[in-house]
Amino acid sequence: MLGYIRDAIMAPTTRSSPKKNNNNNSSSSQQAGEALKDVNSSASRESAVAPMRGYKVTDNERTRKYGIGANSLEMLITKANSKFPLLDLHLYLAFDGFEVSDEEYLNSLPAQTLFIVAGPDAVITTDADFEFEKMRQQSPLLKVADIFYDFIEQHPEKFRRMIMEYEHQKHRRVLDNTKAHLSLKAEHVEWFEGGEERFHSKEEAMAMRAQTRVRGYYYKAKEELTRNPLYRQNAKARQVINSVLEQFRYLLIGCDYFSMMFNRKCQRKHEFLQQQLGEEETDAGGLPSKRLRQVIKEYTKENCILDEWSVSLCSDLGDFYCQGAYSENGNCCSMQHTINPYASRENLILFQVWNLDHQIELCRTILPALVANVEELVSHPQRKCSLHKKQVVDISVLEYFLEIFSLKNLKLVHIVCHEKVQRSNRSNGRLLCPDCHEYRIVQELMEVQADSLTS
Repeated sequence: MLGYIRDAIMAPTTRSSPKKNNNNNSSSSQQAGEALKDVNSSASRESAVAPMRGYKVTDNERTRKYGIGANSLEMLITKANSKFPLLDLHLYLAFDGFEVSDEEYLNSLPAQTLFIVAGPDAVITTDADFEFEKMRQQSPLLKVADIFYDFIEQHPEKFRRMIMEYEHQKHRRVLDNTKAHLSLKAEHVEWFEGGEERFHSKEEAMAMRAQTRVRGYYYKAKEELTRNPLYRQNAKARQVINSVLEQFRYLLIGCDYFSMMFNRKCQRKHEFLQQQLGEEETDAGGLPSKRLRQVIKEYTKENCILDEWSVSLCSDLGDFYCQGAYSENGNCCSMQHTINPYASRENLILFQVWNLDHQIELCRTILPALVANVEELVSHPQRKCSLHKKQVVDISVLEYFLEIFSLKNLKLVHIVCHEKVQRSNRSNGRLLCPDCHEYRIVQELMEVQADSLTS
């Protein structure tokens, strides 16, 4: 808690030609014309490689903002450097401060994404940090926090209770004069200020936020798996892991990257809401074509592959409830945290400190278990399936997928309830034979996309 207060509240807002003679005008004009032809020719070659897309760039202090068109990471960096000259310019996402250094990841981002340009060692001020600092300057409570920092150090538990009580009262005041039921941009313009200008409705913006979090898990898993020594040194293991990442990607397309998690218009609600409301339930390659994505979505929907976990975490009005700190005995939030990011811009910003917590840990448990099963598969191909006693042919891709990306293993918690401690639970992934139902489901999905590409 103190680390968060120190970083979020007390941190500073920043992170750290001579004239020619007239007789030379003719030759200069000729040289300029030839240079312009070279530039146009180069631009034509670049546009033939990839379509131009619009992006936005700014500096860490948000003093200026420019729109830039580019069709590659190299072009984007070059043009950004012309606006903000730096000796060693790097691009960071304004949303979360991550550095963008990969062409594939750049292509996965939507048009008009805002980047921060800074040096390699800069401490990036994210959009959330920037917005929070403005709030800090306007909020009497947060100004008092500056004055009484010594008190916070000496009485952290008392201060935490004060903050929780303040947030609860503020939330109630917002809902008393609510605009939470409004949806369209024209109805609640101030809600869309900042990073949500390109969306037409609150539900569309919240769905994109859910997709962004899930995409982050995919790139994290890809990074961890591909830098593993087994992947680098064993060709067969590398082939299996690449296949797993490919299948992850198609399953994510099938469920639209679980965009419904934060979408209040999704009719299927998480069972956790029944307890709160007392109601009954109402990239391993290039991006697939739009037609292929639709085929994959239709297949997963028809076969109910991910239905159980394709649910919303919020009520019809947009209320989210903390599912409590990690516990092997179940969910328990003693402070009863709630938030409605649909109600106000302020709540939307605060929602960013609500985390999706992996109950079975991603980097400590799930990914090491996946690598261990891949190693077992390539080292002992004659091993028998524990259920059908037949030779194994693959790992349980679907089970690992659910543990990494779905609400089977994720639960939404306030940052105070996110306990980052080592946990004893284990992954349920295993080796599969051709008779295993899970194996057949994933193989049929990959055959569907292969048939679609052929046709």
